[in-house]
Amino acid sequence: MRILHLADLHLGWQPEFLGEKKEERTRERDNFLRRAVDFALDSRNRIHVVLIAGDLFEVHNPSRPLVEMALSQLQRLVKNNIFLLTVPGNHDEITYHDSVYRAEAHRWPGYLATSPMPREIARLELDGKTTSFYGMAYTGGLTKTSPPLETFPKEEADRHVAVLHGSLDWDTGDRSMPISSAAVAGSGYDCLAMGHIHRFSTRFLGKTTACYAGAVEAKTFHDPGTGMFTVLSLGESVNVERVDAACRLYQTKELDLNLCDTFEDVARTIAQWADPQLILRIVLKGQVNYRVDPAALQEANAHLFYHLQVDSEGVYLDLDSLASLAGEPTIRGYFTKRLLARLEGEEDDTEIDMIKKALTRGIAALRGGGE
Repeated sequence: MRILHLADLHLGWQPEFLGEKKEERTRERDNFLRRAVDFALDSRNRIHVVLIAGDLFEVHNPSRPLVEMALSQLQRLVKNNIFLLTVPGNHDEITYHDSVYRAEAHRWPGYLATSPMPREIARLELDGKTTSFYGMAYTGGLTKTSPPLETFPKEEADRHVAVLHGSLDWDTGDRSMPISSAAVAGSGYDCLAMGHIHRFSTRFLGKTTACYAGAVEAKTFHDPGTGMFTVLSLGESVNVERVDAACRLYQTKELDLNLCDTFEDVARTIAQWADPQLILRIVLKGQVNYRVDPAALQEANAHLFYHLQVDSEGVYLDLDSLASLAGEPTIRGYFTKRLLARLEGEEDDTEIDMIKKALTRGIAALRGGGE
């Protein structure tokens, strides 16, 4: 049995930081569901089951067009005899009276978990074996999460697969749905397909393979997506396979200014990374004896990328340049002289870093001299 394990699609999320490309990128992210369904229906991938482990939507009451699009795509799976099980998450929580899962329960394709505690949702007969699928939908006031979830029913079947949206051994509140890994290890399940954590990971708990598929499509530079489909193959054991999902790439690169003699060298280095499909964050670091204007770098090179962000949190002027500025008969010179005096007697690394940042930002703000 081959399972396409999806989670945390967050359909409807909008990347405000992309400005005029926000709508285009939103449509691109939302289109991932169609691509996932295409992948499942491609006979070369031999997918029998699709599991959605929560947060299909960014909010519990998504727009009508988005809901209809999602239902239409999921219906394609059911029409082609793909077993489908959807579990609500915490972003698209079923708790609310206007939750999409309450409003559309009567026509949701495949199987939808609505129970506030784990239970058997459905069974699948395949290749002479019976697989029991378990799931739940976190429901405020009804789901018991203190202590962490530890109740896992087990019916008579050849295989046992659970689908949950929650946090293994990590309690950040009820809505994060903390789950006891010790209880999972004692469940006797073959596989636990999980959502909520956006990074891919696999843990082996007793005989149970617990897998976070992660969020395939990126949101931000701090949530860059896995870019990979996760396929679980259930045979004598559970095999976890990852397949490139052809997503737009988000990258963060550090640029060491110590390797650049001039501002023009910095610009040339950035140009060498040009990729019109790439969403790139460049973090400038190092000590320099020339002025670095991240906004100017960003504006001058933006056309080389789908989106470019340049940050200069780690850029400092070198001591020779600072000493020269300190000798100026200006507000900038006085400011530099005072902070250099503080820097000279400081031994705490955190404080030294803070003073250097204050120097760099203050000098940039007073770049006119401040007479």
